[in-house]
Amino acid sequence: MRRIKRFLPYIVMYGVAFLWMIPILWMADTAFKPDDEIFSSPPRWIPSHFTLDHVKEVITEWPFLRWLFRSVVVATTVTFGSLIVSTLAAYSFARLQWWGRDFLFIFFLIFMLLPFELNVIPLFFQMSKFGWLNTVPGVALPMIAMPIGVFLLRQFFINIPRELEDAARIDGCSSFGILWKVIVPISKPVFGAFGVFMFNMAWNEFFWSIICLQKSDLLTLPVGLRHLHGAFDINYGLFMAAAFMASLPSLFIFLILRRQIIRGFTLAGAGMKG
Repeated sequence: MRRIKRFLPYIVMYGVAFLWMIPILWMADTAFKPDDEIFSSPPRWIPSHFTLDHVKEVITEWPFLRWLFRSVVVATTVTFGSLIVSTLAAYSFARLQWWGRDFLFIFFLIFMLLPFELNVIPLFFQMSKFGWLNTVPGVALPMIAMPIGVFLLRQFFINIPRELEDAARIDGCSSFGILWKVIVPISKPVFGAFGVFMFNMAWNEFFWSIICLQKSDLLTLPVGLRHLHGAFDINYGLFMAAAFMASLPSLFIFLILRRQIIRGFTLAGAGMKG
């Protein structure tokens, strides 16, 4: 009975992980299947032969590489931009003393509960006024300004012992010097987890991108994949091949940095005690 209780959580976790993997495995399988076997009955997990025709068609007949490059630029801009902006704001909320700080932070948290869709109309007119439609800044800036990063980093910064900050001040460090020389080195796991989170979010972002990007040669991957749909039918082999290749970068980043991601979010939630 003790063995069952010991291994039951692992069985449940691996079972859930397997269920989560089924759509990904089916997508990868469909990407390399011949067209006549995609809707075969009964379904076949392993095709009679694998084919690269769908992959070649995506790369040669569609601007997939251009969409890929555009997504890399947007995701990288959002990642580093949000790290800089969120770090400065979180440090101010966590370590600096100024009038109205706590009230503003509560007000800030309230806006976290509002869905992003409420801001789309004013965002569109604002970006149009600045001339930033169909540009990287127009797509990236609303994601850089998302409050989730400020909240996560502030929760970690606020639990860093004050003694480290006092020692740095005695040595003559300014507030920015304390941030750069004390806070940032301690917070690398949290920065890593938050950076991966923002990269994946920007990589998969669709709603705002389809509104902001109106020229076909400036699309990101999620919006570009939508153009693979035909007017009356869908080439599922072509679509699954493009979706599979589009998911590889974020999947590889997660698999490589999964330990750092878990550790970073644990520290962000529990502070130095994690």
